[in-house]
Parts: sequence; structure tokens; C-alpha cells
Amino acid sequence: MTRYLIAGAQGFLGRHLVARILEEERDAEIVGIGRSAAADRFFTHAIGAGPAPLPPKLLVTLDGRYRYRQLPLCDSASLRQLICEFRPHRVFHLASALHTAPERDLIETNIEGTASLMGALEGSDALLIVGSSASVYGEPAAVPIAELAPCNPIDLYGTTKLAAEHIARIKAMQMGPGWITARIFNVVGPGQSEAHVCGRLAAQLASRRTALEVGPLDTTRDFIDVRDVAAALLLVANCGERGGTYNIASGHETPIHFVLSELIRISGSTVAINQRNDLPRGVRRHVADVSRLRGLGFVPAHSLGESLRDLFRYQQAELCPYPRVPSSPNHLQSQAASAGTRGQP
Repeated sequence: MTRYLIAGAQGFLGRHLVARILEEERDAEIVGIGRSAAADRFFTHAIGAGPAPLPPKLLVTLDGRYRYRQLPLCDSASLRQLICEFRPHRVFHLASALHTAPERDLIETNIEGTASLMGALEGSDALLIVGSSASVYGEPAAVPIAELAPCNPIDLYGTTKLAAEHIARIKAMQMGPGWITARIFNVVGPGQSEAHVCGRLAAQLASRRTALEVGPLDTTRDFIDVRDVAAALLLVANCGERGGTYNIASGHETPIHFVLSELIRISGSTVAINQRNDLPRGVRRHVADVSRLRGLGFVPAHSLGESLRDLFRYQQAELCPYPRVPSSPNHLQSQAASAGTRGQP
């Protein structure tokens, strides 16, 4: 039996990872922790005016092998006691403040929280998987971005995630437990928050807006389905090199205008596009070199089109409970080519 401790277990990725482990490993035992109170049927973020419900497939996976405890990472004493009692074999550090969070939250969660977790793991023989972010790379000198590429984050979020990597690495080297760094690129899928470009566009279209306000569309990102990220994290934990770093991504570079065009097609909407070039662009191009991950045997199971479809259907079910009449198949896709988004984390 393998025992897993997952920090950030009620978040978007944490929920999907819990489901993946329970599905694949019938004898696994999981303890999830986080700042929020236990909410068996919801994510920690909101959809529209209320909490975001779990997709049905995540609800059915919760059973007696998983339990949750409200425990902030900075509560070092309680965290150390839990680790001593539970004695996890694998620890996934997925607790993170969002890129839109205030400076204090970014520092407290991403830096201080990581330091507290590492202190609590002292003396443990657990393998730590640090959930980092592609934002640590910043504006790349070349694409695709390999794990050895320079890290030059362009915002405080990326800076705090890079600091968390360094804290985990240094503390692990001092204390002895193994660690692996997983740099996660742009996640998409059912249940995603509107703080991210795909979730935001899907929510606007699902709420039947007749016009979208967007920014530059010529940026590119490497999107990967949240269910594939969960599978990749579990694979890295079981087969990855200790002390190694892995890009968790699809390896495909996608312009944001494709995302918008695809969501318009999926939604069956006819919308006006209000393009604003004064909105922040962020990094211009991001796509990962996934050679190391593929070397472990990883193959994504979901295409971007499938991910966007499932995301839109989720948003539609929550924001628009009544069936809508599909509009003409001639969806003004040409509008998307001249529009953009507010920027991509």
C-alpha cells in the first residue's frame, strides 16, 4: 500500500490527482491538506457567483481511502505531527497562490509554505514532488523550452515559484529525502477557474454573452489537460529521476486565437469581438520540450479540442442550466483571428 500526502488537495489539479491515484491504485491511501475547510463536492475557487462544483466523475472517486484535513502549510507543528503519524511514501506539493493573488499571499503560500513543508519533512523518507510552474522560465531565449533553459521569471508569481523550487532543493539536499520538480505548463479542463484564459473565455461564452472583450491573440501557450497533468505527476513520482526536473506539458505550441476560435465553434455562438491591444500580453511564446517526460512513457490522452469541449460543457452546465438552441454553423471564426485575450498566466 502506498500512502500519499497531497498539499492543495481541494484545488483544481489536486482534485484530479486524487481521482487519478484512487482509480489506478486500489490499495492507495491519501491524506489531503489545504487552507480551506473540507468541501467534498466543490473546488476551492468559484464559478460565476458560487463555489465551483466537482464534475461528476470526480465525485464518484471519493471513498474511504481518501480523507481531508484543513491544515495550512505554515502550521509547521501540526504538519510535522501529521507526517510523523501518517508516514507518507509520496508527498505532492500542489498548494499555491494563483498568479492573480496579492503579493503577501504569493510570498506566504509559495515561499513560506514551502519552507514550512520542508521543515516538517525533516527525517522523513518520503519522495517530494514539487508542483512548480512554466512561469519560472519567463520570456524564453528559444523554444521549445528545455528543463536546462535559464529561468528569468517576469512577474512575482513566477519569482515565488522559482524560489519555492530552490527552497525545496536546498532543504532536501540537506535533510536527505528525495525530490522531483514538476514544471507545469498551461492546464485546461473541466472545472477550471475563470482566472485562466480558457476558463474565462468558456465562462463568457457559456453565459450567453453577445460580445467578448479580449486582448492580443498572437501569444502562444502549451496547453495540457488537467487529467493528463495528474497522470504525468503520478508517472513522474513512480518513474522519475530523483533530483530531476520535468516539464509537464503537451509539447504543442498553440496560439490563443485558436483557443478562442475553437470555443466559439464548440459553443455554437455568434459573438462580437472587442479587441483591446492595451491589455498585458505577457510572455509571447511558450512551448515545452517534453523529451524527458516522453522518455518515461508519457503520452497525453486528451487533445486540446477535447479539453476545451469538456471545459465549455462544464461551464454551460453550471452557468446555463437550460438547453440552448445552436446557432448557425457559420460561426464568425474569422473574428477570432483579429481578437485576443487578457493575457495568459
